[in-house]
Amino acid sequence: MKMEDKIIKIREHFYATNLSKTDFHKQFFEMYGYQNAESLRKFMIKKNITSKDRSAQEINKIIPPVVANYNLETLDNFGIEESIGKEYVSAKLPPHLKKIGILSDIHFPYHDLQALTCAIKHLKEQEIDCLYLNGDIQDFYSISRHEKEKDMRDFKREVDMNRDFLQRLRDIFRTIPIYYKLGNHENRFARSLQLQAEEFAQIHDLQFDIFFRLDKLGITMVEDWQGMEMGDLLVIHGHEGFGTGGLNPSQSLFNKMFCNTLMGHVHRKTVTTKKNGFGQYINTYSTGCLTSLNPKYMPYNQHTHGFAIVEIDNGKSKVNNIQIINGKVL
Repeated sequence: MKMEDKIIKIREHFYATNLSKTDFHKQFFEMYGYQNAESLRKFMIKKNITSKDRSAQEINKIIPPVVANYNLETLDNFGIEESIGKEYVSAKLPPHLKKIGILSDIHFPYHDLQALTCAIKHLKEQEIDCLYLNGDIQDFYSISRHEKEKDMRDFKREVDMNRDFLQRLRDIFRTIPIYYKLGNHENRFARSLQLQAEEFAQIHDLQFDIFFRLDKLGITMVEDWQGMEMGDLLVIHGHEGFGTGGLNPSQSLFNKMFCNTLMGHVHRKTVTTKKNGFGQYINTYSTGCLTSLNPKYMPYNQHTHGFAIVEIDNGKSKVNNIQIINGKVL
């Protein structure tokens, strides 16, 4: 068989099937005179016989229009297929929870121990009935996309310290509900699996809540895209498509949300209060962090230590946005 004829025959054969490239190579390498599937794979790549081109041909086929005769009165949706899209909406905190402590941006194991223990002690003293971990509780430095220092790349140590920290949180707050909202740093875990070990990404034991034993500790996971409604207050981490920052993060948050909203993410305590035309006050907050204030990647900044307590009364929220300086609550 001439080379040109061979190319045409393989191309037409591949384009006529729905097989993946891998399956096609495995099934037909002998038919076309190759020693193994890898040899056929290299030949097809060299001759530009690809799944991409096959898909393009299918998409570009001229499909004659079909005019159907139907009675519009009998079709609720005119015969249009259901959408595969999904509405991503906030979760709602159970209404019996009235006093919620919020910790954000601990970035364990790069936490500030003095600030963290100060916040925990204060929440214990205030007798909160719910603890909400509002994202970036863990850092995942070892698997980030950013350049990493060799002497700090120790993923196993990070995992062990993070697991131990969550266990200690549950030991401290034994009887109250704990929620764990995933932030952009927690996203590093799933993204790393997808990019570097895609085959493992769907393994049950490697799902975030299982791997970090949230199920064993009775900690409820809140997805990274999902906000949490606490009465009339929406609590988000701050990375969910907002990009809120600037000189006054709470003002930027107000400009995007127009409702009572609290976020972490920016490592700064700020508050904005506005009154609408009906005389109703809208409050937006960004909370401080519980990690190092002067990290190497940004030694000069406006970061502050802090956390928050939210009290709910008849569906109305009252936020105490607390700042910590030198290990003491202000």
